[in-house]
Amino acid sequence: MVTPQEIRREEKLERSKDKLKRDVAKEITKLFDQVLDISEVAIGDSGRYKPFRAKVLRTGNDAIREVKKLLDRNYTVEFVPSNEDIIEVQSPPVIILRKNT
Repeated sequence: MVTPQEIRREEKLERSKDKLKRDVAKEITKLFDQVLDISEVAIGDSGRYKPFRAKVLRTGNDAIREVKKLLDRNYTVEFVPSNEDIIEVQSPPVIILRKNT
């Protein structure tokens, strides 16, 4: 029988994993946005830039999906806020990753 505490713990772990997925997606998206900004200037030709942009976006989105899949399949994630996170959001939080065996 599953206890209410176990259910709450599982829900907390799921929320932690979802937070990590959002944070990873945000960082990967920022990365490919920066690559596209630099590339647009470097390429200079919109005819050559458009297919390049599409490929970068597709590759970035594929990477986000793959990371999310790996997290779901292989990891238990627990978000542990620092003291600053509890008072105000300023410093990066600590995230504990455990590979499932």
